Amino acid sequence: MKGDFDARRDLGCGRAGNHHRAIKHFILAARDRHSNSLEKVKAGFMSGIVTKDEYANTLRAYRRAQDEMKSDDRDKAAARGVHENVTH
Repeated sequence: MKGDFDARRDLGCGRAGNHHRAIKHFILAARDRHSNSLEKVKAGFMSGIVTKDEYANTLRAYRRAQDEMKSDDRDKAAARGVHENVTH
């Protein structure tokens, strides 16, 4: 766990018998920009496990986290096809 959204997603996947507990892990991972977990939360909403408020709050937190990661320099580099791990 400790801030690792992949670990949160894995915990959610491992909670086959406890859907509500699994969803809580997916919500936390989705709030940290993990798109697959957001899809799990959406599926939970569609099946009635996740409330409308939980889904809406998770979606807002996901978008807010995405926006926080944006920067003009990153957008310009992406437009040029430059990857963050490439140095010249």
